[in-house]
Formats: sequence, C-alpha cells, structure tokens
Amino acid sequence: MPSWFDAFHYIDGKIPELTRRIYKFNDSIVEKEVEIKRALTMFRLQDNIGDDLLLLSEKLQEFLRNFHTKVTVKKITTALTTHQSSQFAIFDYIRLRRGDKVGFMPANNSAIQITDPTQRPESEIHSNIVFTTAMENLNPLGCTSGFKVYPIYDAPTEDMLDKIRKNLDAYTSRFNLSMEDYSSLKIGKLFFGATAIANTLKELPIRYDQVEEGMQIILTNKFGAMPSLSLYMLTEMNNNNIKKFEQNNISLDLLSSAKEEDIKNLSEPHFSLGKIISKYCPDYGTEFDKYSHIAAVHPVTTDGIFAIPKLAELTNFNIVINDLPLKYDEIAKFATREFLIENATASSNGCHMLVTTKELAEVVLDDLRKHHFEPTIIGFFAKKEKPSVKFGIDLSQYVASKSKLIRLQSMLETQ
Repeated sequence: MPSWFDAFHYIDGKIPELTRRIYKFNDSIVEKEVEIKRALTMFRLQDNIGDDLLLLSEKLQEFLRNFHTKVTVKKITTALTTHQSSQFAIFDYIRLRRGDKVGFMPANNSAIQITDPTQRPESEIHSNIVFTTAMENLNPLGCTSGFKVYPIYDAPTEDMLDKIRKNLDAYTSRFNLSMEDYSSLKIGKLFFGATAIANTLKELPIRYDQVEEGMQIILTNKFGAMPSLSLYMLTEMNNNNIKKFEQNNISLDLLSSAKEEDIKNLSEPHFSLGKIISKYCPDYGTEFDKYSHIAAVHPVTTDGIFAIPKLAELTNFNIVINDLPLKYDEIAKFATREFLIENATASSNGCHMLVTTKELAEVVLDDLRKHHFEPTIIGFFAKKEKPSVKFGIDLSQYVASKSKLIRLQSMLETQ
C-alpha cells in the first residue's frame, strides 16, 4: 500500500475527531498518550540524525519504545533542524464516529520544504505554501469536499505568531476552508507545517493490483518546474550569477516569470484536479471498470522522475518511459551540468501520474487541458514482473546526484 497519505472512511453527517499530542523527541517518558489507534506523525529532527538512515531508525525506535499503547502509523513526515532544542514529535490521532460509511476521508501532513526565502519570516507566502502542500496529495485521490486544515506552526515572538495566525485566517477565508487551530508549538523556533483532510464519495483510485499490460501513464503537468526557482534564488544570492546564466541563454526575465509561476502553483490549491479525477472514479461501493475509471494515481511533485520507480514497486510492473516532458528543458540541463541542482526533474504542485487504459487516456487528457494543465502520456506498463523502469534517454543530463542514480540501479534499466 502507498504511504503518501492515510485514508479513513467518511461517515455520513459526522465530523472526525483529531487529537494532537506534541512530544519532546529526547524525552525518555512519553506523557498524554491516548487510546486512539491511528495517527499521522511528524518528526522534526537534527540534520545529523535525518541524514543518517541507521541513526534515524535507531532514534525513532528508541523514542517509540516509550509508548505503552499500539498505534498504526502510515503517513510520516520528517523535517530537519540544526537546533537540538527544536526537535519534536507530533501525533495527530484521528478517531471516527459510528455511522453509515458513504465514502473515504484521506488525510495528509506536510512540513514546509520549499518557499520564497526572499520574503520575511512572517510573510503569508510560507503558510500559504504549507497549507497547499498538505492538501496537494488529496487532489489526485479525487477529493472534492470537506477540506479541513490543522496548522502546525511556531515563531520566536508573540507579534510574529499573531501575524502568522492572521495569514492562516486569510488563506482559509480565501478558499472557503475549515480550520482548527491548536495554537503554536511553543518551542520558540520558526516552523510551518499542517495536517489536512478531505472527503470523496467515490472509491479511491489506488487499484495498483488491477493495473494491466498496455495501460498508459499520464503526467498531469510537466517535470522540471522547480529548477527555475532555484536558479532565480541564486541570482538573489549573488549578482554575478546573472551574467553567467545569461551567457547560457537563460535570461533573468525568464527566471523571474518562472519563479512567479512556481510560487503561484505552490501556494494555490489544485481543486480542479480533484474534480477531474473524481469524475473517473466509481461511486463508493460500486465496481471498478477499467474502460471508464482511472486505475491508479501517484504523486510526483518534487520527486520528479524518482516517483516512477515507486509506482513500479506498487504495481510490480516493468514500466517503459518514452517521453520526459520538462517545463524548462535547457534550464534543467544547464543546472545539472553545472551541479547547481541534484534533481532537475523536480516539479511543482499539480504534477502527478494517472494510470488508465489507452482508450480512456485521450478523454482524461482533454479534461486536464480544459483546466489549464499540460498533460502528456509519458509511458506504459510493459510486463508484470520484477519492478523496473526503462528510460529512453540519458538521465544523467537531468540528475546531477550520482548517489541518487546509483540507489536506483537495482531497478533502473536504460535502453
């Protein structure tokens, strides 16, 4: 099963109960446990821990051994910090009330990873981006209603906290969202995160076991939207970079306009995508029809092409990729060639993979284009065997990190 979200049943007329517990990561005693059996978790850890998988596993097990009750955890988000005192663990326990099941309530959480560092710490852009990112994974699941956000935030001063709260209220009012504010973390360090839930009256499009040979992979938007944002920030850090970029036919005007588009994509929810996907999902409790319904979805966003092997693992298929559409191809190649970015295929919000039959793919493509997406059929499912991916291009021109490519070698095949 995928781990990029958790899903609960949607109970007719009932509002789920979310109970938040905040723990100090280094405490040997965990207080205020609850008896709810499922939770979404978020850990903020020192970067030396987060960068070492063995140490991370050891520290997490050491922390979790302090719990006396069993909790099922599917969605885990980690954020890094240089301050030991800033470490924490958040458990958002979700309890459903009894009643008639009429659909699903997917849930997701997120900590801010990408933002506009040229803006002030209390700028609305930071909270806008983290709210949007928390809801982003709910759209490809076909969610169309019941969007609710639970902010996770902190700041060093009360004045800054008040400004952040006003920004949260403005965002939820703008998009007509429900919000439940559990107050700040009270640690005293700047932080932005959120948990989000939403509803769908349809079956979820995650039928990875029903994917068949010949099914198509639709990319809803192009890869490679994020490198332009990174290069723009480099011009802000050092004016000498402008001349270097322009010598490679990358103008500051292009980077500036691309940056504005990226920030807009990161800070405005793609509710239209949820409505499109919902249209191609069976009603709750009814049968799946491969000729009428989307078989499976998987998020891409900042993972870029590294999301494709994850889809191969979930479906246990050999995937053939014969098209790799990039938003700014020359920028991506330049950023990789100059070792400015590890993964130049990283995209923005609104970029996800959809799996359909060849006949249905063209219909879905038309719907996506009507809502200003730039969809492309990038490949297909070849054989159900050991998970692997075949690319028809040299990936080294888009991925500078050799270690990342090496980690994929066990399932990566290059034609």
